[in-house]
Amino acid sequence: MILHQREVGYSHDYRTFFEALVKAKNYLEQKFPEVSVDLMYNLAGQRGRATIQTRYPSLAYYERIDAEMDKDEEYAKIFETIMGSGGDPPVDQFYRII
Repeated sequence: MILHQREVGYSHDYRTFFEALVKAKNYLEQKFPEVSVDLMYNLAGQRGRATIQTRYPSLAYYERIDAEMDKDEEYAKIFETIMGSGGDPPVDQFYRII
């Protein structure tokens, strides 16, 4: 199992940002039911960053879905709202679950 974690910054319009996150989560999970997505934001420490954790059966599976989603125009519109919400670039991490 592979866990992809992306931290994304958001600004004052966090309501629109969170709505876009939920829309992207629902879209991805509907298109790929075997993929699970968790959305979080920090209650203490560094504020203004959301974390998106996505679980995939394997790294190859992640790569296939990532390539497919890069070509998906509807998802790109949703994701554009998310990525344009903060000033800092996103931070990606990958983990293999033990």
